[in-house]
Amino acid sequence: MNNPEIPTPSTQLVIPYFRGDRGLPDRPIPDPWYYCPSIRVTGTPGPFTFTPGSPMDVTVDVANYGAGTSVAAASVIVWWADPTTGFTTLNWFGQAVVAVPSHGTHVARTKPITGTIPASAPPHVCLLARVTALASTLPQDTTPDPINEPHWAQLNLTTHPVTPEQTDFAFSWQAGNPGKEGASYRLLARPADERALQGLALALGATPVTMPEMDLRIEEGDGPTMTVELDAGEQRRMHLSGNLTQELRRDTFTAVEVAQFDITENPDGTPVGAVGLIIHPDYG
Repeated sequence: MNNPEIPTPSTQLVIPYFRGDRGLPDRPIPDPWYYCPSIRVTGTPGPFTFTPGSPMDVTVDVANYGAGTSVAAASVIVWWADPTTGFTTLNWFGQAVVAVPSHGTHVARTKPITGTIPASAPPHVCLLARVTALASTLPQDTTPDPINEPHWAQLNLTTHPVTPEQTDFAFSWQAGNPGKEGASYRLLARPADERALQGLALALGATPVTMPEMDLRIEEGDGPTMTVELDAGEQRRMHLSGNLTQELRRDTFTAVEVAQFDITENPDGTPVGAVGLIIHPDYG
């Protein structure tokens, strides 16, 4: 007879969004949703930019809070996609296997995964990573869920330069339905708050500027929200325009978040995805 006090050997893998992230059901939604610092990119002009057609390296950190007595062999796959708030189309980037100690004693990092975003890709892309134990892989048709499912994580950031005196900006992204049935979604654009900006500042090495009163408009509407109906697997190009409340000085930045919520059965909305827009001055 099994003793309930003796833990069953297992793996409990997670790509951490923050220190101590165990990926449990009571895990808070990652903040910011679109930026997982466990996904690191090198060999590019900047932390959130790349050169189309040129190789770059990606590493992914993985933790294992399972009760096993040895390391778990984990498979990490990385894909790239157009900036999107709902993943429906993934493009292969690369894969690595990493040994991850149990009980959360150590966060393991993959060897550099080298890949090339093709020259035909848009100027900005997002990266999506998934980890699975080699002995118990997720089903091939598992829906990508980098917000709610700890096996998934994303680096979904776009940089947008503005001239020193420029305050207006525009951005486009793909709203997508990753499900197998049609659904209703609410899109919401909002200025990044101080907490999110501080997290981005560490990676950018720049000073964040909060702009809570920033004017944002989705499509041709007069505000920062919009409801869309999407068929299963459908993607739709959306547009955001906005105005900063102040000019950005050298070595500063601000950011905008665009989030997507499923309101088909829950009027309060279930988070589906988000993309971050980093706005920074370009002094040439």
